[in-house]
Amino acid sequence: MPRAYFSPLGIGYGHASRSLNLAMRLKKEGFSIFFSAYGDAISYLMGAEGVEVVDCGDEMVWKQKPDGSPDLWGTLKSLSELRRFLHHIKKEKENIEVASPDVVVSDSRISTLIAAQYLGVPSVVVLNQPKLLLSPLMRRNAPPDDLSDSEGYSVLSTVVEKLLNTAITRFWGLSQASIIADFPPPFSISKYHTSDLPKPLMDRIVFSGPLIEPNCRPDREEDVILIMISGPGAERKSLAGVILKLLNNIPEDFKDYEFIVSLGEPSNPGDEEVRDNVRIYNWLPDKWSVLERARLVVSRAGHTTIAEALMCGKPLLLIPVPGQTEKMENARSIEEMGLGRMVRQSEVEARFFEMLRFLLKQEYEKRVKIFRERFKDWNFLDRAAGIIESVLY
Repeated sequence: MPRAYFSPLGIGYGHASRSLNLAMRLKKEGFSIFFSAYGDAISYLMGAEGVEVVDCGDEMVWKQKPDGSPDLWGTLKSLSELRRFLHHIKKEKENIEVASPDVVVSDSRISTLIAAQYLGVPSVVVLNQPKLLLSPLMRRNAPPDDLSDSEGYSVLSTVVEKLLNTAITRFWGLSQASIIADFPPPFSISKYHTSDLPKPLMDRIVFSGPLIEPNCRPDREEDVILIMISGPGAERKSLAGVILKLLNNIPEDFKDYEFIVSLGEPSNPGDEEVRDNVRIYNWLPDKWSVLERARLVVSRAGHTTIAEALMCGKPLLLIPVPGQTEKMENARSIEEMGLGRMVRQSEVEARFFEMLRFLLKQEYEKRVKIFRERFKDWNFLDRAAGIIESVLY
């Protein structure tokens, strides 16, 4: 019986959920499954049946400001994250030795690839952000002096971004295969992070599609607006407060709609608050059932949530974290494809219901349904599982 060792990024729940989906598909093929995780991923994976989960160390996450935006310079100046990274390599090596897998599957974790390479175990990397777009973030986090406005600082930002991406690309190259868990170009959610890659990496990646198994019946829509607030704690809280305040004063033309809110807190999944036409959950008990009923989805622009909404044929209102380039670019891509709209967090209070009205227009629903039809017969998990099996056989 082959053994697969999964190691997802532990920030939020998106990487853990898609890794678990893929692991369950391999389990059906007869694989024994082991997970190594940290942070939010630990609590998510502990509830899964038939998998063994071990802790690989303290949480690694960028420092954040009160609005949830990344504090780049605060993170770079902290030596504690480097120490945690080195500790993760050590723990991953120990965990892989104990599990003795036939293949290691790293979802966006460099430490796992380094450990697998050291031990000579074949590895596959799952990505949706193979390169970093740091220049805009560096300029946004620039020190408050004249340097930040200079042409020299802009050049510095670009050089740092290029150097980091060169190094990261080499680390991804430690794996025997690279899966991009996204729709293929030109339909990629993360197209700005998956285009113009170095040729050695581009030649070996496969777009499997998002690692989800959609379970939505078509044409079962009701007047439901689903609000899914995901991401690390600070990202969730900075938006949740604004949204819940807005839902205390729903305009007259939305009184017949049901607003369902998931706060992205799986620790108390049974908790529910109901007031008038608003239902608030810490964690949605039956996500797919609510998704198929919804007219549209409001989200933080996380990759997995976007993919789930699209495969259920739902337009998106995306509110990315300020300065979080991955989610900003995800939102920009969706807006350019005409599948949703983006609103800045600072504008949510003033424009939330206006944007909902705009997205409820028929043309958005029509475009998203065309998108869904294009990919409805793809078996994303089988495609990804086949790539992993090819490394073994």
